[in-house]
Amino acid sequence: MGTLLEARGLVVRRGQHTVLRGANLSLEAGTCTLLLGENGTGKSTLMETILGLHPLEEGAVEVRSKVVRDAEGRRASRPHLPLGVLLQTDGSVRDQSVRHHLQVCASVAGVHVHDEALADLAQRMDLRHRLDDRMLSLSEGQRRKVCVLGALLPGLVNGRESLLVLDEPMSALDERGRSATVALVAEVVARGATVLIGTHHPERFPLAHQVYLLDEGQLQHVEHETTPPEPGETWPEVTGNATRPSLWGLGRRYAWSGGTPLSGSVLGVLMTLALATLLFDASSVADMPPTAVMGLLLMPSFVAGSAGDAALLTLRRDRAFQRLSALGLRPRDPLTPLLLGAAGPAVMGLLLDVSVTFDVAVAGAVVGLLLSQSVAAADALGLRLARPEALHLRLMMPLLVLPFGLLLDLLA
Repeated sequence: MGTLLEARGLVVRRGQHTVLRGANLSLEAGTCTLLLGENGTGKSTLMETILGLHPLEEGAVEVRSKVVRDAEGRRASRPHLPLGVLLQTDGSVRDQSVRHHLQVCASVAGVHVHDEALADLAQRMDLRHRLDDRMLSLSEGQRRKVCVLGALLPGLVNGRESLLVLDEPMSALDERGRSATVALVAEVVARGATVLIGTHHPERFPLAHQVYLLDEGQLQHVEHETTPPEPGETWPEVTGNATRPSLWGLGRRYAWSGGTPLSGSVLGVLMTLALATLLFDASSVADMPPTAVMGLLLMPSFVAGSAGDAALLTLRRDRAFQRLSALGLRPRDPLTPLLLGAAGPAVMGLLLDVSVTFDVAVAGAVVGLLLSQSVAAADALGLRLARPEALHLRLMMPLLVLPFGLLLDLLA
């Protein structure tokens, strides 16, 4: 069937430590590959690097003979094929329902799974009765089951066209969950999916076609005898068509269901308005120079924007950013800072008896939007950097005050 994915000469450093030292990996289409290694040897780093979550010092990753990422910085913005991802951190947003999590996983693969079919799939993991429950209400083992099923969905719906990368799928599962996972992996392989599994339990996957051992940053091929799985229950194909999920739609959903991140930006605006009414009144504002008045009116917009993007903050809080990023999804919520930015000057003007023109409200909306997306971009970049570099990036954020000051002079 040919080579689906090939990684050549991968060199990856984490801080001062070189984790991968010229690792080479080839995945044939329609096969199952096991990745073995002791804790700390770099199995997760290798899988995350293949998914584009770590920068390469050397080497390249190709999918269907097309370079999708390399040491020169080239990186595909979206996966070249339906992709299922399971990382060690489950990557679920705790305020979303089980149903929504699975539907997003399916839609990324370009398929809409109807409710009845989704319920049948959930039943295989004993999750049918929890479909409308929030991820937050599930036990650790149940959340892991949901995430395993979500990662396998592209293989169940698209078969031979999909690539599934599973890091420790047995983690936190009970015996029944492990048996169900093995059966599902056997099914997706039988349907032609290409599967890479990082595991400490190779005996659970006798169907594997090849096995690699990661040791001292390099991969060694391990002799392995493949045992075809015994015929099991036949499950119907899950079919249907769907577009990829809207990033703005996902962003709004994650922002408004995230609770704490969104309330932080709203609370910041309310505190700014309350503090302004305590420190100033209409007579004191009347004696201020125009630039100071404009700065006071736009201060809620600045606070709303500097809080960042609520959707990204939700994903960072729930450690879900990496999984969605690997799937080519980077949800944003531009609407909230836009609305808060526009409303802030209007409310401030009412409280301090200052006339607010339409262009000031528009300026507030622009300040809120641009500042929030600038902070979000810095946060997203910081999540990809080592800790010292991320800290230096955060220390540079006060520089955003400079364009704000220039805007005040322009409007005044």
